[in-house]
Amino acid sequence: MFDLSEDQVGKTFGGSVRYHLEEKLGEGGMGVVYRARDFLHGRQVALKFLRHEGALDPEVQQRFMNEARRFGKLRHPNLVRIHALGREEGILYIASEFVPGRNLAWFLQSGPLEIDRALSIVADVASGLAEAHRHGVVHRDLKPENVMIREPDGVVKVLDFGIAKDLNATIVLTRPGTYMGTPGYSAPEQVRGDAVDGRADLFSLGALLYELITGERAFQGRGTTELLARTQKQEPAPAHRLNREVSEPLAQLVGRMLQKNPRRRLASAQEVVEVIGRVRSGLPAGLPESEAAGLRGLLQRLLRR
Repeated sequence: MFDLSEDQVGKTFGGSVRYHLEEKLGEGGMGVVYRARDFLHGRQVALKFLRHEGALDPEVQQRFMNEARRFGKLRHPNLVRIHALGREEGILYIASEFVPGRNLAWFLQSGPLEIDRALSIVADVASGLAEAHRHGVVHRDLKPENVMIREPDGVVKVLDFGIAKDLNATIVLTRPGTYMGTPGYSAPEQVRGDAVDGRADLFSLGALLYELITGERAFQGRGTTELLARTQKQEPAPAHRLNREVSEPLAQLVGRMLQKNPRRRLASAQEVVEVIGRVRSGLPAGLPESEAAGLRGLLQRLLRR
């Protein structure tokens, strides 16, 4: 019997001995992830085994399969692709694209990123989220650990839709009023356990952008309760105070993404991509101040739209 409470490195899993588990990549409340060899297709995969209190319930299993099939239809260069999903020995699992490289949490150990690089990464993440949102899928756990920079080509990949919610599903795995996510990155409505849509991901992306350009988390607290309360009630320190290279248009973008009220945020992930494009191209270094002032005014008006 396959036992998730024990280290399974070196063992095989799946019908017809499909997967060989090579390395344990991580573990959390929702499950455990291994790097595995997919013998059937001759490739490495990330194999995630899901923990759920009702995993042995046939109805829960069917709901999982229905939702995961929708996630598996997502196709975008910045989203990790789901290759397969299934149920073996009473365990639900997802086999997805294995991405070699480093996540953003690793890069942040050295402090903030260069502004243009941070904007480029966030634009790629937003582009992937826009595709997910078009299919009614909200990530709900966007954080530095879930954004990978692939080696050696530097492609940005959004990982772990393991607690993603399919807005088109009539029955979901998570119960209404239940908070699931990561404190400090989750939107206020998500913290409250309210219904969420793609705008919750925009808040999380705003918190990620803030951290990438300042080196500090947007919301901090001495414990989970304090952190969640500050996320709902307090504003982060202005980004330009922590990094003088943060322009006014960029500061306004971060502010719009971190609005407590989802109706006051940017309308979509695609709009985030478009605004980032204007911020990156509108104020090049060395631009005469008279022209820069005019462009700043234009960008401010666009950001208020």
